[in-house]
Amino acid sequence: MEEKLKKLQEKLKQEKQEQILQYPIDYTEGLINQLFNVNYEQLNKLYQKAIEGEKKEQKAIEPISAIEKEKLTEEEKNKYEKIGETLIKEGKYAVVTMAGGQRNKART
Repeated sequence: MEEKLKKLQEKLKQEKQEQILQYPIDYTEGLINQLFNVNYEQLNKLYQKAIEGEKKEQKAIEPISAIEKEKLTEEEKNKYEKIGETLIKEGKYAVVTMAGGQRNKART
């Protein structure tokens, strides 16, 4: 078993994953075999994709401008409704959820 553990250490070093063995635990033959069978190259690719996706999503988030429905004219309401219907038909829409109490009107 010592030989297998040394081979695993070599493999992990090649894969730049030697931190996996940094904790002194009882490495059973089963655990050593499982660590040998991990596809570290694929794991690293998945990790990089996740990081890239996270960065892209963060760049895409922008604050939206607010429109107070009560201040719109009937013509403006119809205009925005038609724009919304067109976008929904094209499958291009977003949903915005606001926290409760986010109103500009003063309460008395």
